[in-house]
Amino acid sequence: MNQTLKIDKEIIRQFTKFVVVGCINTGVSLAIIYILQNIFEVKYTTANFIGYIAGLINSFFWNKLWVFRKKDGRFIKEALLFTFTFGICYTLQYICLLVMVEKIGISQNWAQLLSMGIYTIFNYILNRYITFKNKNGL
Repeated sequence: MNQTLKIDKEIIRQFTKFVVVGCINTGVSLAIIYILQNIFEVKYTTANFIGYIAGLINSFFWNKLWVFRKKDGRFIKEALLFTFTFGICYTLQYICLLVMVEKIGISQNWAQLLSMGIYTIFNYILNRYITFKNKNGL
């Protein structure tokens, strides 16, 4: 019972930090996306890609060092896995974005925000269990 409670607290702490980093990344990504879309009139798909790349770089360092506390020298392997999981999550997000804008008719700005939720859920799961997996399973 105590072991389960300890693991649950650790997961909650870690996920809370992940959400904080995600909020920062969301702010960075959305700011770039909205500036490119609305001020510079860059196509929403291109703005989306550029915004997510900026978030990817920021996210990797915050997640590695603060959320998952991985300082074991596996930088290259983790960077490659992080980029791979980003690719999976970004693809899911991008498909949702296109469907929302092109098929459902949701505005580009709202669709950007809604599709980020899908990205966030899958990104946490993949990074927790693949990229920054600890030997003890946490």
